[in-house]
Amino acid sequence: MSHVIKRTNVTQEIAQYIIKNIESGHWAEGDRIESETQMCKKLGVSRASVRVAIRQFIAYGMLESVQGKGTFVRKANVVPGMFSTEDCADIEKVMQFRATIEGDAAFYAAQYATKEDILCLRENFRQMSQADTCGDRELSWEFDKQFHKKVAEISQNQFYLESIDMMFRSTDKLHFKIIENLGVRFANYFHPAVISALESHDCEKARLQMQRHLQDFVEMIKMNP
Repeated sequence: MSHVIKRTNVTQEIAQYIIKNIESGHWAEGDRIESETQMCKKLGVSRASVRVAIRQFIAYGMLESVQGKGTFVRKANVVPGMFSTEDCADIEKVMQFRATIEGDAAFYAAQYATKEDILCLRENFRQMSQADTCGDRELSWEFDKQFHKKVAEISQNQFYLESIDMMFRSTDKLHFKIIENLGVRFANYFHPAVISALESHDCEKARLQMQRHLQDFVEMIKMNP
């Protein structure tokens, strides 16, 4: 049976398809869900859109990807609404701003990153992940902020750093609400990709990974049931 989706927001529609299958019990805890290829064919969407949607559920902790085996349902309980309509609108605006500013900062940081910078970012990532594993949301958020500030610092443009610092100070409560509800799962996925691009001095890849990191938050929040 065809389930080709309407062309509104493709990622959100894929997300609703996944939610429907979990809520109905068609995909129970421990079950392997459809492959990306199967979902693309059934829904008439691109593999890139399917991957974004699946990544968001992995961030929620509902799905788990096992290399070489597929994607499995980790928790069958669909995440309830965590953010108000006003929160969602504010988060979208902030992340749009961040994707523009921090994407450019990452581009230039890739030109100037030294071995010492890369070691510093890797140590930051290790400490952030450790704090998140221990359930210390405040500390993991501090390390998350430090990571983004460090990338801006590496760009050797003080205006990127000043803009990002000002943005964090004015939106600290909003950002912490995200971390408090979701942890730093997206950071765990994207920070290593950003570090890798900086280390290889791939400017375009660094910008792309940083922008994807921040834009995925917007898609995830829009999924908020």
